[in-house]
Amino acid sequence: MGRAYSYRSFMLDPARHFLPLEEVLKLIKAASMLGLNRFHWHLTDDQGWRIEIRRYPRLTEIGSVRGESCFWGENPTENNCGFYSQQDIRRAVEWARECGVEIVPEIEVPGHASAMLAAYPQYGCRRENGAAPRQYQVQTRPGVFPALLCAGREDSVAFLENILDEICRLFPGPYVHIGGDEAVKQHWRRCPDCQRRMRENGLKNENELQRWLVLRVGEFLKQRGKRTIVWNESLAGGPLPHHFVVQHWLGNDKETAAFLCEGGEVICSDADRYYINRPYHMLDARAVYETPEIPAYAKGHEDGLIGFECPLWGERITNARRAQERLFPRLAIAAMRARGEDKPESWEACREWLRREKARLSDLDLCWAEEKYWAMSPEDVEQGKKDEDEKRHLPGMDEVFDVNWGIIRQDMLEALLSLIEMPRPFALQTANISWSALGRYADCEPADDANGTKELNEQLLSALNSRLSGAWANKPEDVWLDTMRCFTRFVNEHWRQCGQYGFDRGFWTVRQVEGRLFRLGELEYERLEDGNRKTLAMHIPSDAILEPEKLNASVEKARAFMKEFYPEWAGAPITPNSWLLSHELASLLPEDSRILRFQRAFAPTEAQEDCLTAVLQWVYVLPPQERSCESLSSLLEDTSLRRSMKAFLLSGGQIHAAKGTLARKFGV
Repeated sequence: MGRAYSYRSFMLDPARHFLPLEEVLKLIKAASMLGLNRFHWHLTDDQGWRIEIRRYPRLTEIGSVRGESCFWGENPTENNCGFYSQQDIRRAVEWARECGVEIVPEIEVPGHASAMLAAYPQYGCRRENGAAPRQYQVQTRPGVFPALLCAGREDSVAFLENILDEICRLFPGPYVHIGGDEAVKQHWRRCPDCQRRMRENGLKNENELQRWLVLRVGEFLKQRGKRTIVWNESLAGGPLPHHFVVQHWLGNDKETAAFLCEGGEVICSDADRYYINRPYHMLDARAVYETPEIPAYAKGHEDGLIGFECPLWGERITNARRAQERLFPRLAIAAMRARGEDKPESWEACREWLRREKARLSDLDLCWAEEKYWAMSPEDVEQGKKDEDEKRHLPGMDEVFDVNWGIIRQDMLEALLSLIEMPRPFALQTANISWSALGRYADCEPADDANGTKELNEQLLSALNSRLSGAWANKPEDVWLDTMRCFTRFVNEHWRQCGQYGFDRGFWTVRQVEGRLFRLGELEYERLEDGNRKTLAMHIPSDAILEPEKLNASVEKARAFMKEFYPEWAGAPITPNSWLLSHELASLLPEDSRILRFQRAFAPTEAQEDCLTAVLQWVYVLPPQERSCESLSSLLEDTSLRRSMKAFLLSGGQIHAAKGTLARKFGV
């Protein structure tokens, strides 16, 4: 016998397509007969609000009603409307209790809140500068949307707490689920109240703001004797205390593993193995049978893995028959595994066991999937993929996917701008270039290209595409972010030189975007190739600290990085070409200066072209229009380098760039 897990669950999602109460009760009974002991009821989402809250009647008056919808060619009107009254809820709770099942209700926040805010828009985010209030609607399409409950205003938080107060009184079980997944933060980033909340609480970014809200709600529920369950994205803003339970479905494995390591409890709902809303060609019953019991993120901390749950998301589950076909037989196998029973020795033995289970549950008159779907042949899998692709291109669906990807990509862009600490005004200007193109989902004014924002927007989006499936895929996160911070450095340099934010270095940053140039510690390294000769061009960023210990660490990191990801460059010579290697600097600087100590690490250098423009840019921080001989007499003399450099240039001297090859450690 294997381990019997204490949390054995399945989930229904009537928010997308309403399931009549009698059908829900039937499925609770079936789950109990399979040995499950939890039922996760996903009652709210962008496409519907399905539970009566007496204090806020508009939640069901407006939020439970949806017009004709577009879900992969499914019936556009079937079960779009409906909700469960509080009497229905009490009946379901009592029925589940008799079946030995606890109901875990989910009220999804802060994202997936379109239906909630369509009913009560005043609890969404305000616009900046007193612009017109945002408009919300119950969504008629699948996907993620930018509608978020405002985390900055007390009345919005109180609104949520009042809802949860009724939820706690309706559901006596120990758990309440508050969602926390796929919360795209565009509105929060533009909301004066959310930004104020962040400043007042010392929060660095919107992920930390979500954590603040989750902690606030978790404490509210704790005071009512409840533990809070969240999807694992809620860990992105930082760790959570132990009265939280994390439900892991996708990504953030490192954060989930850390939560387990600190003694936290986790429910496994990995999308690739337990999302049984998926068509059988993507996840057949045999795949569930073959699923490893312990996911990688739980290895070594198995005691914190309290159980498993099979979600049945409802976008394409338009009726009870479809729900049953997707649940059975896959739910039966998952339940067997969660109960700790020894699984059948072979798939054929498992198939026979499933037939017996089907007969045992026959009195419930459930509609199981045909046996040909239990273990699909390669040919049937390919046909399933073709059928799926045809649905992908049904009328209206191309736009659905394009808009959904646009919203997700936009959130990735804005998150990246935050992570690389782009100045907020310029970051929003840059983000609005692509944000405004999303039409009614963006609800912001069309953005004009100002001071290079369009080019910056396009380059960062290209970099994100590369991060997903290009040269940047699978590269270390610290290298990715350190390299992308070049954009922030150049924007800040533009401010220092011109008195306003701008981006004019796209000709250079294309190298970073394409994964040819990497920031590794203090220095940057560019992979170059001339025929069969490979070199690493070293670049010295303006914010580099030329201390030997830091420089040597950078070189070591570069060698290790190249060995792992580009082994053909692992031993390539490192060759800078910079004014910092200029021979003329020896007469202008004290012998123990950082720049001269930096030069000594390189083999005899070869003088290059005059680099007056670079000197005026980096030593004197002059804007482009002032980088000429005519400006020499007005150069500042506020440092010893600037003073001696000015005298040298006024006497007719020239500073030449030089090229060398790294020959020894720095500081030797």
